[in-house]
Amino acid sequence: MDLDGVGWKMPTLTVKKQRFWSLLGRELSDENLSNLLHDLGLDVEEIGEDYFRVEYNPNRPDFSSSVGIARAARGLLGISVGAPRYVLRPARTYIEVDPRLRDVRPYVAAAIVRGLRLGLEELEELIAMQEDLHWILGRDRAKVAIGLHDYSAVKPPFKYAAARGDEYKFIPLGGYSPMTLDEILEKHEKGLRYAHILRGKPFYPLILDSLNRVLSFPPIINSRLTELSEKTTDIFIDVTGTDFKAVIHTINILTTTMADMGGVVERVKVKYQDKVISTPIYKQRKWRLRRSEASEVLGLELRSIDIVRALQRMRHDARARGEVIEVTPPPYRPDIMHVVDLIEDVAMGIGYGNLEPAQPQVLAYGSLHSDTILEDLAREIMIGLGFTEVMNFTLTNIEDEYVRMRVQPHSHIKLKNPVSQEYSILRTWILPSLMKTLALNVKAQYPQRIFEVGDVICPDSSRPERAARRLRLAAASSHSEASYSEMKSVAEEVLRNLDVDGWDLEPLDSMPFIEGRAAQIAWRGGVLGFFGEIHPEVLTSWKLSMPTAAMELDLSLLAEKLRR
Repeated sequence: MDLDGVGWKMPTLTVKKQRFWSLLGRELSDENLSNLLHDLGLDVEEIGEDYFRVEYNPNRPDFSSSVGIARAARGLLGISVGAPRYVLRPARTYIEVDPRLRDVRPYVAAAIVRGLRLGLEELEELIAMQEDLHWILGRDRAKVAIGLHDYSAVKPPFKYAAARGDEYKFIPLGGYSPMTLDEILEKHEKGLRYAHILRGKPFYPLILDSLNRVLSFPPIINSRLTELSEKTTDIFIDVTGTDFKAVIHTINILTTTMADMGGVVERVKVKYQDKVISTPIYKQRKWRLRRSEASEVLGLELRSIDIVRALQRMRHDARARGEVIEVTPPPYRPDIMHVVDLIEDVAMGIGYGNLEPAQPQVLAYGSLHSDTILEDLAREIMIGLGFTEVMNFTLTNIEDEYVRMRVQPHSHIKLKNPVSQEYSILRTWILPSLMKTLALNVKAQYPQRIFEVGDVICPDSSRPERAARRLRLAAASSHSEASYSEMKSVAEEVLRNLDVDGWDLEPLDSMPFIEGRAAQIAWRGGVLGFFGEIHPEVLTSWKLSMPTAAMELDLSLLAEKLRR
């Protein structure tokens, strides 16, 4: 996978043609290969004499190996259709989970894959796949981490144990001398890179065998004891993490890939304090897709049999029951989260190249959406008033949204798995974003007059997605003479140019404004917005020294009222 600084690009995969032909069961010309890869939704970067390189979308983590791509390609070519059949041998051993890991890294899944024949090429492919999954599903190991071990080097059963930093010593992968857990975090390359994931935790997680030997120190590094080699035939897999579904998705993708490489998958019992489960878990949700829904979304008149055949080519199990198609995805497809995902697969199964473009039978002219017209008008007004437009992220954090503004937190949308704490919630108003912009430009020339027209996201239980997008306009003026009167005149001018009349001002005596120096705009039974002078405490929290006045208007409310 290609990395770009702290971010990351689309994952890439380089595949040797002979390896791919052996998995596919036939050879293709470069032109047919390119068409096939494009039909799978892959971006072909290069096709060489004996290899090809593709980018794949992270929502298809099963494409992290040549096995996964060949498996999908066999379906499109009609060589193997429907979901592959995987046999899971019953568990013969277990891994016991230490309850003290509940607040550290609570979930683990394990499996044994027997009978593999691994050459250097297959080993490199497994290791590359492991690292790609660490990024795609694991959020750089914070959410999910994978350990692959030579099973012949260990003695079951296993323990997922909680340990102190000086309790165990082992030789880490690539090392030559034993190190404690603390030493690995302080001195080893991988420890330095991933120590932040375990920072502040009361215990460290370890995978141990029955002889109390360390197999893995997740999410940091494996032990040299279990290093894979070309002599390895049986592999023990551990997957640990903070999200149970992600852990199961990961081990499903790994084990189905190894099964398609010729291995036999054996479950492992996971013994928690209050329950026992066996992993991997291949049972999939059965979806119901209506023929009319697929036809409407794709703009085609499809028969049920057409949809079934397309889905089977995409390696789903599908059968028609009248107007309803029952679909069961294979266990390596965690990306199927909505019927629309299945409809997309219908289009791919039919083949984008087989879809004939049709000229609309009616004469129609495009036009701007009413929201866009309102946005453009608001921008034009603000620029005419001498303000400079800025653009900020919709993602923010509790500190900026509430603490620095000196207001009490209210209902908002919180991200379940934020990449960083800086972007952990969705903003519910724009003014904090403008204050942050001013704080980042304290050395710029004054006066500073800025505005933003953008989205805020508010919880809304009446909607299926449980949230509503609202369009807002906010402005801030920062200079030695910024005042209530200045922002009142700006708000009046904006409302006048938007043809809004019949509004009244009501006192607003609350943060982030100075008491007696702020007002809210009442209009048609609702609050259209507010403006005023920013309180000195708020200015101090943002490290601003200049007086600042600000306003914010709810453009969505304005549009809704004017349409009535």
